[in-house]
Amino acid sequence: MSPVPTAGLGLKPQHYPEAAACPAAGAQRGLWFEVHPENYMVAGGPRLSWLETIRAARPLSLHGVGLSLAGDERPDREHLARFRALIDRFEPFLVSEHLAWSRRGGVYHPDLLPVPRS
Repeated sequence: MSPVPTAGLGLKPQHYPEAAACPAAGAQRGLWFEVHPENYMVAGGPRLSWLETIRAARPLSLHGVGLSLAGDERPDREHLARFRALIDRFEPFLVSEHLAWSRRGGVYHPDLLPVPRS
C-alpha cells in the first residue's frame, strides 16, 4: 500500500469486484477509495466484508453525509457512535463530513440542505 494516497475514487457497490481486483502495486500505486460511512453503519453483512477486502489493499477515506452539522440540533449520538465504530474498524487516512443539514425535529430528510443564512 502506498504511504502517500494520491488519487481517489468514490466506491459504489457495483464497483466492488473491480476495486478488490485492482493490484496495490504498479500503475495504481497511491489509489484510494472514498466511501460514505452511512452505507456501512450496519452490524455485519456483505458490504462490510467487501469493504474489509478492499481496505486490506487500499487506503480509505470516510466522507459522511448524515451528521447534519449545519442544522440547529446537536448531531445524533447513535449516528456518531456508528461513525466512530467504522473509523476504529477501518482506520481511514481521512475523515470528513458535509457542512449541510438534513435533520430537523428528529426527522431525517435524504438531502444535503444548505446552511441557513439567518
